[in-house]
Amino acid sequence: MNLTSSQLQRIRHGLTFEAYMSQWLAKNVLSMKGLDKIARRYRFYSKYNLERQQRVDQLWSMSDAFRSAVMSAPGPATWLFITDDWCVDSAYSLPLIRDAVALREDLHLSILLKDDHLDILDHFLSSGARSIPKFIGVGENDEIQFVWGPQPDAIRLIRKELIDSQAPGSEVSGTTVDWYAAASGGTALKSGTTATDTTYTTVSHTATTNYFAEIRNITT
Repeated sequence: MNLTSSQLQRIRHGLTFEAYMSQWLAKNVLSMKGLDKIARRYRFYSKYNLERQQRVDQLWSMSDAFRSAVMSAPGPATWLFITDDWCVDSAYSLPLIRDAVALREDLHLSILLKDDHLDILDHFLSSGARSIPKFIGVGENDEIQFVWGPQPDAIRLIRKELIDSQAPGSEVSGTTVDWYAAASGGTALKSGTTATDTTYTTVSHTATTNYFAEIRNITT
């Protein structure tokens, strides 16, 4: 793998997590007026993923095994994360990587937006595809320490089976979201299949409790 000096510079000087979130939030307050159908769809994906990532922030807690794996990883290193805000796998994985980097002073998180750095992503294709997210460790001597992505093997195999069976895209994406929700500690309290089945009565609470709702179009 022969990354150029220019590519290595971009890898080491990508967006910080804070800068990535800032551009994400700024994008989502822009009007959708004038956007074509595809652009509007991706903007909706972005908005949903922001809620999903915020949910991970609230519910996920680091396990001892996760902490141990991070502390045993090679370093110093730049941990590169290639993504975009419309990517559901990214929404569920980036908060974990951010927290992992915070454990060690010799790790640096650098985030690159996919479409701005396709030449770098092309070094890390997934079965020939430009799939994201991609999580890559780059050592201080420019060596590649590890490559992960675009998703855990468990959900990758589930998605492949659905795609091979020609399941509709809504089923593939819905199954993906449900898998991540369960893995991050979420439990569905109610689901419905009609437009009129839109209410849920909570149990009594003595403290502020957050609930997350999601609407899916399962006919397209």
